[in-house]
Amino acid sequence: MKILYEDGKISNSALAQKIKLSPPATLERVRKLRSSGIIQGQKAILDKKKLGRGLTCFLALQVKHLHSQEAYQRIEERLQQLEEIEEIYFLTGRIDYLIKVNVRDIDEYQEFFMAKLSKVQMIERAETFVVVSSAVNPRYDPINVDPKEPDLE
Repeated sequence: MKILYEDGKISNSALAQKIKLSPPATLERVRKLRSSGIIQGQKAILDKKKLGRGLTCFLALQVKHLHSQEAYQRIEERLQQLEEIEEIYFLTGRIDYLIKVNVRDIDEYQEFFMAKLSKVQMIERAETFVVVSSAVNPRYDPINVDPKEPDLE
């Protein structure tokens, strides 16, 4: 799993060599990881700046006190319709949602905020955090190798 996590486009034969299994056994193991939902997909990592989306912001949203799961679902569905939003997190605590927004520049952000986000009913407060720089932690490993591996048999 760690090899696939680090290089999602590795060929089956190269993966088989690295894990010292036959290619058919390796292919079967990867199929089981997919069918069990451990591997959920595969994406290319795109350079947002080169695509004209050089400004990333996080918005902390507070919504009016809602009493039903359906109301929260409606807000989430509405947020998912806004193409500038890359990620939506539903949180505990004082903030209800944290959303990640990618736009061209501050003018486009203002247009997004005023023309789109402000129209989402039930949002009571929004606080914007502009990303100055970002880094990936090379030591981050989502695969906990200390306990036993997931049983895929």
